[in-house]
Amino acid sequence: MTALQQQRFRLVVEYDGTDFIGWQIQRNGRSVQGEMEAALHRLFQRQVRVHGAGRTDAGVHATGQVAHFDLSCRMDAATMMRALNAECPTDITVREVGEAEADFHSRFSASSRSYVYTIVHQRISLYRRHQWILYADLDHDAIREAVSVLRGTHDFTAFSKRAPDIAHHYCHVFDAAWEHHEQLSRFHITANRFLQGMVRALVGGLVHAGRHRMTPDEFVSLLASRDRARAPMLAPAHGLVLTAVRYDAAEYEVVRAIMDELRMAREMEE
Repeated sequence: MTALQQQRFRLVVEYDGTDFIGWQIQRNGRSVQGEMEAALHRLFQRQVRVHGAGRTDAGVHATGQVAHFDLSCRMDAATMMRALNAECPTDITVREVGEAEADFHSRFSASSRSYVYTIVHQRISLYRRHQWILYADLDHDAIREAVSVLRGTHDFTAFSKRAPDIAHHYCHVFDAAWEHHEQLSRFHITANRFLQGMVRALVGGLVHAGRHRMTPDEFVSLLASRDRARAPMLAPAHGLVLTAVRYDAAEYEVVRAIMDELRMAREMEE
């Protein structure tokens, strides 16, 4: 019998992060990665590693998480999607499945990720697990002034949790915007990478600016300071959604050139 050829499957995954410790498998708690790998084990009676494009934190949701795994089987992409959705718990839904090239990697091939953080300014019952309920009045013009400085390449040390294992804290922000309509506010941001807690810390800082607890200039100063101790609170995790992951060659080359320049500059300083 001819041996089955290994295939690389690419998935788009939606999940409600309320009851998860995050995407990544950890020692204690329920993870999205762990549930998906358990579903594949039930289907194929073997251990299959699922790789995600972004390691979302506990309580963070996704509508556009991208993942991949390798498997030797006779199942086509459409059948794989139906099979996974039959085995995954109801707070995980596989939206798309396709076959990918052998060199595709959901995390390392990505050129950018996009997140949306939603705040509602009134009492709600529906969707309360996916939006931060914040009754405070905000100065949206002040917030937009602060948001405008985020585009481009910055060191986001001040807006991230401590992670000594990463090489640097630079991220290139392709786009950032704040929108407000009646009782709803949303922060949109797209960057090549995100540090742990980064979007939630940014939202916390922007809300402080909107409540006149810091000026837009002080927000800029905080970003430049690289001082985590000066950062305001983290916004609650449940308002954050990973909405898209892009694999754009032009974006990828822009970021690679920027990061190469930064690396050379750091080497010259040393």
